[in-house]
Amino acid sequence: MPDAQNPFFPFQLHEVVQDFSHLEDGRPREGVFVEVMLGNAILRPLGATGPEWRAAPAFLRPLTPRETAPGTCGKPRRRPL
Repeated sequence: MPDAQNPFFPFQLHEVVQDFSHLEDGRPREGVFVEVMLGNAILRPLGATGPEWRAAPAFLRPLTPRETAPGTCGKPRRRPL
């Protein structure tokens, strides 16, 4: 039985995801998965060029192939997860 307080999220810390609830020019916005708070995912923009935002997990999809954000773990470029 799933835990209602801590639901399963298939994303890893610093993973780049697509947010279909925030479209930019008709395309999903890409963000970096940070954490889950009160059932919503907290995302930050790539390169930290703006404020963080919240999104419902149902609107998030991982990239294919999955990638880790630039600037994490001392790596300057996006790389496969």
